[in-house]
Amino acid sequence: MRRPSGRWLVHRLTPLVAVGILIAAHGSILYYVSSHATVSIAAAAVILVVIKHLGLFGPLLAWLRRRRPPCVE
Repeated sequence: MRRPSGRWLVHRLTPLVAVGILIAAHGSILYYVSSHATVSIAAAAVILVVIKHLGLFGPLLAWLRRRRPPCVE
């Protein structure tokens, strides 16, 4: 019976390490965003209220529709 080579171990551990790093990175980003989320959400809400109050919402949506490429069916 052949003993598994070291490459087998590396090929099995590399995806696990990559997934661990991805999970840790996303967790740290979510922690950072959650601590600053209140300010961001409040700023976005104020911007939306100002756009709606000034009557710019309709022209803004029309502009976005013109910029979007047509759907290909």
